[in-house]
Amino acid sequence: MNQVIAYLAAILITMPIPLTIIVYLIMRKTVKNKKKSLHMTVNSMTVIYVLAVPAALFVIFERSYISYVFILLLLLLSLFIYLQWKVRDEIEFRKAFKGFWRFSFLLFAGLHISLTIYGLANRLMTL
Repeated sequence: MNQVIAYLAAILITMPIPLTIIVYLIMRKTVKNKKKSLHMTVNSMTVIYVLAVPAALFVIFERSYISYVFILLLLLLSLFIYLQWKVRDEIEFRKAFKGFWRFSFLLFAGLHISLTIYGLANRLMTL
């Protein structure tokens, strides 16, 4: 049973792009609203991308970068809270966290795609 969970986690972390498409299509069929299904997909897939980037970095560079990713996430959240305080003069943590969460999805999805391309190019160059 532990191996099944480990393999499932490995598949989720190593292949988030096809999983994102599958989750979006499922949400689209169940919710029947494009915008809401996209937001639900982004909210549910952010964690997968945040975990996939350190895994890809570990595979490519053979070094763990989890602590750096955690620090980056804390800095991003702090930035979003600061920006909301500057713009609105009061902090609504729910809105700040929502912006942080969606930005994290975009950032980590972009990083994952970039790392995938870099990793493939790097492996092809070493052949």
